Amino acid sequence: MKEYELCFEQLRFYDERHENILKYMFSLTAAVATAQFAVYQYLHGATVGFFGFEALLSALVFIATLLLFMALVQNRLYFVYVARQLNAIRGYLMEVEAAGFKNNQMYTSFDFPALKPFSVHTFTLIGAALISSLFAGISAYSISPALGGEMCGARGVITFIVVFVAEAGVGIWYLSAFGRKTADRGVHLAK
Repeated sequence: MKEYELCFEQLRFYDERHENILKYMFSLTAAVATAQFAVYQYLHGATVGFFGFEALLSALVFIATLLLFMALVQNRLYFVYVARQLNAIRGYLMEVEAAGFKNNQMYTSFDFPALKPFSVHTFTLIGAALISSLFAGISAYSISPALGGEMCGARGVITFIVVFVAEAGVGIWYLSAFGRKTADRGVHLAK
């Protein structure tokens, strides 16, 4: 019962951590977008200086949001391992008819995948990858005008698509590959 209680605490921790990372990401990106708009207004339009600022700031935000995306993906894996343990304990308690544990209405399945296509965690991961990719695209778009060249929207769009597909693909691969392993093997990368 003690392990059951501790698993619940750990599950709450990972759920709150997921939420806090998302809040930080949204706060960061909203603040940066506001700063970019303020610089645009201050410079009275899109100047070479604006594009230089835009390229640099967007690149830095892309790196920050990429790291936050990676933290969200890893957090999801840890959440799943704890949820599986919690469900296994519930299942065991239902089998042995532990006192005070009858009529359990919670989950007992412990073999669910780490990547669930229609879960809220999956949608937030996709949203985080979209935000991160957007800043990569903005940075790529802004580089040429910052150096005095022509604007090229295609460069920004292609960068956005490539980065999004790469982030989402690596996230899917990570959760699929390591989510099938036991917690020790998945987290510590043991063979």
